Amino acid sequence: MSNLDPIAWKTLSSQRVFGNRWIGVVVDEVELPDGKRYEYTRLEPAGIGVGVIGFNAAGEILLEREYRHGVGEVVWQVPGGLAAPGEDLQAAGLRELLEETGYAPATVDDETVTYLGAVWDNPGFGVAISHLYRVRGLAPAAVTNHDHGEYVTFAWVAPAWLKEAVLSGEIKDRVVVAAVAYLLLRGEL
Repeated sequence: MSNLDPIAWKTLSSQRVFGNRWIGVVVDEVELPDGKRYEYTRLEPAGIGVGVIGFNAAGEILLEREYRHGVGEVVWQVPGGLAAPGEDLQAAGLRELLEETGYAPATVDDETVTYLGAVWDNPGFGVAISHLYRVRGLAPAAVTNHDHGEYVTFAWVAPAWLKEAVLSGEIKDRVVVAAVAYLLLRGEL
């Protein structure tokens, strides 16, 4: 293993070639460390992602099921979405949790809501990042309020089932896998 880190590329120009409310596509002309030029396409996210892995009083975990057209499958995921510009990330996670599931913690404090960490969505494509929170004490709090195009169901699962679903590959969502890893490292799962 080499002790030298790779050298950063030099960006010569950037051109936004597409954008909508969810994503932007940018083409960069870069100079590689060997002096050659290269065209690199990257994605700009519409915002900062948040995800919540939540537990009820019985220790069950709240997961969602949603069809994701990008992979053409119904997938398991945790409640989450994008923070509004300037929105506190914890508040954004709790808002998304409530909107998508109708559940919230009975109280919000350091015992019930814990920041777990962050995961790059895919650093080869761009700077999209998702921040993860663990929430305990979930209880029904409101009626769901899904975005247009969101057709979500949810289920309470046992921690053992969740670990096995990640291990077997049934769950591939990066946010769920990262949340499980963070909880395992903290000794909470």
